[in-house]
Amino acid sequence: MLAKAFVETADYRALMYTRDFNCVVGRRGTGKSALFQKTAEYFGQHNQGNFLVASTPKEHETLALQTALQEVHADYRSGRAILRLAWKIDILLSIFEATRHYKLPRVSEHSYIQMYKEAHSLLATSAGAQRCTAILKAQSKQSPHDIPGKIASELRVNWLEDNVRAMLTATGHSGIILWDGLDEGWVPDEAATAILGGLAAAVADFADSKVGIHGVLFIRDNMFRALAHFDRDFSRHIEGTTLRLNWDELSLLHLIANRLRAAFDDLRDVESDVKVWNRFADRGLQDRTGFELCLKHTLYRPRDLLVLLNSSYVLAVRQGRHEIIDDDIVSTSHRISSDRLDDLLKEYDTVFPGLGLFVRVFENQPALNQYHLVLELLDNAIKSERYGSQPAADFALFGSAQEAFVALYSVGFVGLKDASSDHYHFCHDGASANLLDMERDAIIAIHPCYWRALNATAEIGQDSIVIDADDELEQPGLNPESRERVAHFHDIRTRRLGQVLEELPRIALGHDGYSGFEDWVLRAFRILFAGKLSNIQFKPNAGNVQQRDIVATNLAQGGFWRRVFEDYATRQLTVEVKNFVEIGRDDFRQMLSYLGQSYGRFGLIVYRTESEGMTEKERTWLREIWHEHKRMVFTLPASMIRRSISKLRTVRKHDYAEATLSKRLDIFERSYVAIRQAK
Repeated sequence: MLAKAFVETADYRALMYTRDFNCVVGRRGTGKSALFQKTAEYFGQHNQGNFLVASTPKEHETLALQTALQEVHADYRSGRAILRLAWKIDILLSIFEATRHYKLPRVSEHSYIQMYKEAHSLLATSAGAQRCTAILKAQSKQSPHDIPGKIASELRVNWLEDNVRAMLTATGHSGIILWDGLDEGWVPDEAATAILGGLAAAVADFADSKVGIHGVLFIRDNMFRALAHFDRDFSRHIEGTTLRLNWDELSLLHLIANRLRAAFDDLRDVESDVKVWNRFADRGLQDRTGFELCLKHTLYRPRDLLVLLNSSYVLAVRQGRHEIIDDDIVSTSHRISSDRLDDLLKEYDTVFPGLGLFVRVFENQPALNQYHLVLELLDNAIKSERYGSQPAADFALFGSAQEAFVALYSVGFVGLKDASSDHYHFCHDGASANLLDMERDAIIAIHPCYWRALNATAEIGQDSIVIDADDELEQPGLNPESRERVAHFHDIRTRRLGQVLEELPRIALGHDGYSGFEDWVLRAFRILFAGKLSNIQFKPNAGNVQQRDIVATNLAQGGFWRRVFEDYATRQLTVEVKNFVEIGRDDFRQMLSYLGQSYGRFGLIVYRTESEGMTEKERTWLREIWHEHKRMVFTLPASMIRRSISKLRTVRKHDYAEATLSKRLDIFERSYVAIRQAK
């Protein structure tokens, strides 16, 4: 169908006839790979003035490059600088390897580059991510800040660029290099995004230096947003050269009509898209209104729509019809709705792992509801959460119903009814939203695409919801003076983690800040240990003689907490919160009084010291309790908790907190409570 019925959109023509765009950005299913394929086909077959390289990295190649970058301990800035040069070398050599021209034997620069490549054996590796990995590994013993300079000098990057420029000039050709599939193996952390940022910067460099090489990256919008978050030069290098793919009703109708013309011989000469559609769709689906009813079951993306219509047509054929009807759409829509909901959860499973739990709050609930009732629903879910699974940490991270609602709006799950019309506004680009001025009676809608998957109830049909998608537009539902344009994306989860980190230094020491510090520690434990500890509660035995600050059930499924259960028989964990820099003997004795029976022989005190060691007095009290009562009073500085939360912003550091606690317990057992023999 791509060969027979490709729609030459304005986006496609912009890529063919201009050199204005280096990034093509779109959500899942918006046709990026189709556009990549047709663009490569155009430059490869219909434009003989170019040397073309069309690259699609494999997942294992991308993962190997990420590992190599992590091994040199590069942050985003140094990682991008390293990969900027590595990608530049790879692009230059890839264009050289793609050259086929009768003038080349007489072009001295071509011979120079061939000798250069032979002199550097590491560059003989397969092109793309594999070659970048080889370049990086050759410098792995260097400091990440020294590696860019080493690569530039040892591999003579400027010399190579000058010779490729001269070679292209001599042949009268340009170099075109296209990348698709860059999401293979990609995760939204610093290392993976630095690789993408380095590639984008290298492509931008070629545009600035007039080498004669034009590159285009086809990337998903969540990758684009990660670049906006990490890259300080985003607005200068990337934002201004970006082509964003968007589809409306008319363009989607034209796409479907073209497919139908290619599929059915008797429709090939029908010029009107509506007439073509009416030959395919019957009862309840006629004309543009019928087509738009089908769109209500999708996210206005070609992939969604094609799956819906193909599945509906299969049902029609089984019943001896060649036209789809509204019953076919309804029968198919439940599976389509579930698939789209699964797509949403997969798209955000790394940056918003608790999204699935948030979404399930809306099962069997009204599809349309007032804002204050939606907040009440979310608030009840947050308060009743037992934190028995790791994704539940997001209930603590988004600590209020309002913050949870903003997160759900920003991923397009819920939308807002325009007060002046019947339109509902939905955001599909994952951007953060400023919704602080919402009226309590404002009408909120679950996206119609998800109604059937959630068994959401409504007094009106899906066809009554008029949808406006607000990607890159001003946020709706606000007073005019409160509207603001979303310029950059701040990863939802990372931004919230940053806010939690910023709260601790603002909490006063001593009695004035006691309540605030207790709340912070409770939230921190829920964020860090959901799924490992459950039913994490604050003062569950308030009013009793022994009032423990925080108690949690140790699930003991593995790692540090299993060790605590097996070595110290602790099923119910006691956490005491002390908002002081120093703790005294009475604090240790108080913890001792709490331990025993299901509370076991292990208790934890969190306090505000910046020192991660223990004072000699603290060690004395610890040893005394250990040797007299065989109880472990484990102290934990708030600074270590704060650092553990900070590490959650890196996708691969989710086990950092447990690893840190394990190392600290090793020190307690091996050094602090061990009996030293007299010399």
